[in-house]
Amino acid sequence: MADVQKVTLGVVGWDGVAAGHFAPVVMPDSPNGLEGLQNDVETGKASVLAVMADGERIGSVLVRILSGGDGLHFVIECANADLPGFDLVETCMPALEGWAKQLGCVAVDVPTHRAGLVFKMKRRNYQVVQTVLRKAIS
Repeated sequence: MADVQKVTLGVVGWDGVAAGHFAPVVMPDSPNGLEGLQNDVETGKASVLAVMADGERIGSVLVRILSGGDGLHFVIECANADLPGFDLVETCMPALEGWAKQLGCVAVDVPTHRAGLVFKMKRRNYQVVQTVLRKAIS
């Protein structure tokens, strides 16, 4: 990991920094796209968490809470950091999982198309519960 002494997470509004972090990792062919994510944050359907390393913002995480059949799910929809060597999964997941638990969520969901992230999350006891394939037909 990068030489970071203290990492904190905090809720912030949508801004250019978040847009810059999320643009490269928005799910391909997402029906919402970056503009939809911004709208969801601005209307209270999702939140942006700033990832601060030693007081400097180095990443952003977009989360939302959705109701599932078994209770509330804390969904990490987008996350990215721009500090070389900084691992968001290893550094931030324990805090995000704890936050989800405090909010009364029964699960943390991480939708992704990235095989490397699937591998990392499986090492943290996450399971693949859904695979979605899409073909544009218009």
